[in-house]
Amino acid sequence: MTEAGKKEPEGPFPFKVNGIEIKADARKLRARQILALASDHHAMPGKPNEYVLQGDKGQYAPDDEVDLLEDNVFITIPTTPTPVA
Repeated sequence: MTEAGKKEPEGPFPFKVNGIEIKADARKLRARQILALASDHHAMPGKPNEYVLQGDKGQYAPDDEVDLLEDNVFITIPTTPTPVA
């Protein structure tokens, strides 16, 4: 049963990646979109495809849908080997 008066929340939808605050116009994004926005906002070094997204609800694969009202604080975890000096 749906409530007739209940509306979807309107954006922007703030979230953080590695401590950097970013805003999205959509409530739900794919993890790859969040990583691309994080890269655009210099929240991580390297390319988005070199990372997975980790939130309070677990790790997100690139095609996983993320609801920013349910999970909105993330860190990035590199998927490539870390260079050693």
